[in-house]
Amino acid sequence: MVLSSYKLKWRTDLEKSVLINNWEKRGWTRAGADDEWNIYWALPHNVKGKIFNPDSGIRLNENQILNHFPNADELCKKDLMVKNIKRYRKDLERDNNPISEKDDQGRYVHMDIIPQTYIFPGDYNIFVEEFRRQPNSTWIMKPSHRAQGQGIFLVSKLT
Repeated sequence: MVLSSYKLKWRTDLEKSVLINNWEKRGWTRAGADDEWNIYWALPHNVKGKIFNPDSGIRLNENQILNHFPNADELCKKDLMVKNIKRYRKDLERDNNPISEKDDQGRYVHMDIIPQTYIFPGDYNIFVEEFRRQPNSTWIMKPSHRAQGQGIFLVSKLT
């Protein structure tokens, strides 16, 4: 197959002009409901419920890509990503992996990749203690179920 003459086929669950116009400008063609496709811009629930559902019988081949994958929230949601990084660091420590090395203050030398993070309401009291230790600090508050900057605000005082 000569890639330059190959026309990709796409599917989408939503009519977003930015996607469709881009694909059409490239000369790609829309795949019908039962046609083979190369790119599928799917809604998250369709990826989990239809495409990766064992009962569907659908299996991706090497020429197919999706914009979502199962359990993507574990990396894409900030609170879950922090939880998973912390779990990974604990696993490294348990295995005595050199990547889990800490300095004299107990901070990770190689895995210090996340800022101090609190998940409310469970971590609220711990947050208040840290907030009072650093009274002139500004904290970023991000709701766990929002995206694209929605709902983010700054806190510099406790009321």
